[in-house]
Amino acid sequence: MLRAVSEKYDIKLPNDIEKMMKGISNGFGTGHICAALVSSIMAIGLACPEREVISARMDLLDKFYNKYGTLSCSELKAEDECKNIIVECARILDGIIDSKRE
Repeated sequence: MLRAVSEKYDIKLPNDIEKMMKGISNGFGTGHICAALVSSIMAIGLACPEREVISARMDLLDKFYNKYGTLSCSELKAEDECKNIIVECARILDGIIDSKRE
């Protein structure tokens, strides 16, 4: 998510961003909050004006929860493949960032 957002909006990221993100996969190894959501919230912090970050975060969480009924990695993986969840999360994120940057 971070890499895609940084490329779309020309935001510089640290070279080791992938290394920094390795620890959040698989719901932080506990099956809890989806890492796609965590990285999306981080992307909101990068791409949205500061005054919009909290509302953008809540929009993302609300839309995602309304779609899946959970934010839990283990519950999500029981219902769908990670790649599909990531694609949907990216779609939601893209719309939110675009609306908050206008």
